[in-house]
Amino acid sequence: MVDDQHGQVKRSREEILHALEHFPTEYKRIILDPSSKETLLRPAFDGGWGIVEIIPHLRDWEEIYLARANSILTEERPALPGFDDTLWSIERDYRGQDPYETFAAFAELRARLVDLLRNASAADWEREGIHGYYGDITLEWLADHICDHDDEHLQQSKDALSV
Repeated sequence: MVDDQHGQVKRSREEILHALEHFPTEYKRIILDPSSKETLLRPAFDGGWGIVEIIPHLRDWEEIYLARANSILTEERPALPGFDDTLWSIERDYRGQDPYETFAAFAELRARLVDLLRNASAADWEREGIHGYYGDITLEWLADHICDHDDEHLQQSKDALSV
């Protein structure tokens, strides 16, 4: 692993694909399976997001990540707009969404993303887009960034369940 242009740890393509493919299973095993629906619906002990907010957040970003990956693969240096997700939990009623249904939608989107990345050639992984915040990014950087996002929210989920 090496640092990339944005200071993040860079995984190999094989490590990226493995992490992305296995994240839904790990999240389900660690967070969903041992928890009751009541536990999933409660706020975090520290007043932050509970699981009921984290899972829709993952699903909403997965839609964006899949769209960005498709754009990078099908367009020449596409613009990849930034998004302010600050109010999504309220605007999109995260607390009103069933965590199991939302997680299933996330897992389906993730499977599509992994398939897309698995079928990408080595040259495709180097294709670029212009991110609204990070500037020039490659498909590989985007995939690695998604792994970081997963890690962040798995830890946040563990913390939310801590008492």
